[in-house]
Amino acid sequence: MDFEIKGKRALVCAASKGLGKAVATALAAEGVELFLCSRDKSELSETAAEVEKSVGRQVFYEPGDLSDAASREALIAAVKRVFPTLDVLIHNVGGPKPTTARQTTLSDWEKGFHQLFMSVAHLNEVFLPGMIEQRWGRIVAVTSLSVLEPIPSLAVSNAMRAAVTGMLKTLSDEVAEYNITVNCAAPGVISTARTEERIDTQIKASGGTRDLYMQEYVKNIPAKRLGTPDEFGAVVAFLCSQQASYITGSTICVDGGKRRSGF
Repeated sequence: MDFEIKGKRALVCAASKGLGKAVATALAAEGVELFLCSRDKSELSETAAEVEKSVGRQVFYEPGDLSDAASREALIAAVKRVFPTLDVLIHNVGGPKPTTARQTTLSDWEKGFHQLFMSVAHLNEVFLPGMIEQRWGRIVAVTSLSVLEPIPSLAVSNAMRAAVTGMLKTLSDEVAEYNITVNCAAPGVISTARTEERIDTQIKASGGTRDLYMQEYVKNIPAKRLGTPDEFGAVVAFLCSQQASYITGSTICVDGGKRRSGF
């Protein structure tokens, strides 16, 4: 299927690896012009070169820390030098450190607010007016199943990603008439490098074999396996498509059926 977004201009955040890289790759395959950002300059450069090689056109990038306002301003300036306006904005930020609600300090809450919430609000404020003027846009935030079912010991992520979801739902109502859709994509357990590192650590701690550990690990996933980054990237690319123009204000779960809620 042709998603009819060839030539559209996109900013993909946290795009050097994992889910962000998968989204960038999927959009590039649809002919989207890309600007990538990530904290790790070396990994970001490698990813940009890899995508360029696969699609045969330039991929722009700028390293930066989305939790820092000055770094966001530098990123915004870099994007505007290349793309005066954006058509697609993909919000994606790594998760904060694990803590229980009682362990979380005021500093932790504040850092999580800037990392997960203000980064989204800031980029929206800058790039949304151009989408409204051109009467077309796609905003997708990579969130988590925690917005539907809070995950133990991820207090900051649970709270801030839920806040982002509420903010974006509100925004979606306000901009739908301009042919701008605003959605969230909530990954379940996806086989990224970060996931594999966590699994390997837990296997070493348990002293068991990987096969036995994984049988137990996927027991509560109806699909009985981990998802792949490519599967997640394809869903996000579809949400950016012309065919998905009537989907807005939604959280789309990519989780192999793991969530127990039907909503």
